[in-house]
Parts: sequence; C-alpha cells; structure tokens
Amino acid sequence: MISFSSKDIRDLEKWANGLSKLDFLDPLLVKTAQRTVNRLKENVRGDSMKDKTEKELGKMQDKLWDRSPAPNLTPEQLNAIDLLILGKTDREVSELVGVRRETVTKWHKNPFFTAELNVKREALWTDAKLRLKALVHEAVNTLTSGLHSTDEKVAITAAVHILKVAGLYDKGVGSVTLPKTPEEALWAQVVEDKTNYYKGSRPDALMEWSTRDWTEEVGKEYAAKMMDVEYEMAVTEQKKELKEYKKRAKSQTQFSQIEPVPLTIEEDISQAQSNRPEAIKA
Repeated sequence: MISFSSKDIRDLEKWANGLSKLDFLDPLLVKTAQRTVNRLKENVRGDSMKDKTEKELGKMQDKLWDRSPAPNLTPEQLNAIDLLILGKTDREVSELVGVRRETVTKWHKNPFFTAELNVKREALWTDAKLRLKALVHEAVNTLTSGLHSTDEKVAITAAVHILKVAGLYDKGVGSVTLPKTPEEALWAQVVEDKTNYYKGSRPDALMEWSTRDWTEEVGKEYAAKMMDVEYEMAVTEQKKELKEYKKRAKSQTQFSQIEPVPLTIEEDISQAQSNRPEAIKA
C-alpha cells in the first residue's frame, strides 16, 4: 500500500494547478484533475480511500495526455453560429452561409459546434439579463402604481406579477442547463442515443417507470465506457470538416484568379471573319 506524505500531496496539487497553463487542455479536465487532488487531500488519512483515489488520479492523468486536442471550427460553422443565436432557422442559415440544409443539421450533432453555440447563446442571454436588471427599478415603480390603480383589472394584473416575481404565485419553469463544453455535449448525445436504443429493445420501458429507469442507467453505463472512443470519432469528423472546407476554399480561390479577357468590337468582328469558312472556287 502506497502512502502519501504532505510533500507528495503538495506536488500533486502543484501539478494539477499547472495544467491550467496548458492551452490545449480542456478546462473541464483541468478542473477534474484539481478536484481529484482535493479529494486526495481530504482522504489522505484513510488508507482505503487513498488507494482508490490514487488509481483514479493515475487513470485520469493517462487520459489527459493521450486524448486528442479539440479541433477548431471552420469559418462557415462560426458564421452559422452567429446567425443561429440571432434567431435564424436552419434553412436561412444554409442559404446565407452557402451550404446545404443537411449540413447545418449535421453540425447540430457536432459536440464542438454545439458547445460553441451554447457558449455564444449564454453570452447573449447574460447581456440581455444585465440590460433587464438595469430596468428593475423603473419596473417596480410601474408595478407599484398599477397595484394602487382604481381599475381593478390593472391592480389584479400588477398583484399577480408581484407574486410571480416573489416566487409565491407558482414555482414556474425550471432553468435549463445547456452543455457548454464538447465533453458535456458529447455525453448528452451519447447517453440519449444509447438510452433510446435500449428503450427500443424493451418496449415496456415506455409504460413502466422501473424499466425506463433501468434502460436509462444502462445507457449511462454504456456511454461512460464509450466516451473515449466517441470523443476521438468526433475529433476525426471535425478534422474532416476542416479539410473539406480548406479544399473548397482553395478551389474557389483558383477560380477567382482566372479572369476572362474582354474583346473589343473590332476584335469580335475580326475574330468572326477569321472563323468564317472560305468560299469554294468553281
């Protein structure tokens, strides 16, 4: 059994914190490493937990160095993201970007595209929330005036809005958490695919909650085993997308360099006369 001294813990913590300086590593994995080291610090006095954490840390470290770096998005994909966050449909995006609609649909299944899209959406929503917060004081004054209105309907409407804001009217709709990293987007996609696959093999999962929960657990377990393979497949697919984009951009550049030579009217007439067949002499 390996025992960790205080110096060993400090070295591991320094290593985990140093991962944040590596730009090619995903921030989620860096945070995972730091959390793992923190758990190791907390459980260093327990022998059983110490051995388990050591194995998890070793496996996690191997995955950090063996995995492929996340590829970049193509300019077409980045332009599509800017249009989607503005409310454009897939058809409108395909027409404006210059790709087929099926291509935009395929991009929605790309974890790197999905993560970047959600990050941009979150930034847009944050800006909208900040703008709304600036109007809170004015809105409260309006609700106060409406609450004391002589018109009963106006007073009731203002009262309902005040109760909703205070959380006393109803609980409302819960917040939606969107995946903001390729790993989160890929995990949600793989879990959904595998869960639906097992639900299809067990039709009673659509009726019985126990079977449905079982298929969901099996889907998550299988997704956890396949995450490394699925991630590398996603990286390969995105690299293929980048290669195809560069090929299209290169061909368009070559065609744009070939400019037709305009002919004058005199050159057109002389060229037409030169191409005219000679008369047959008797």
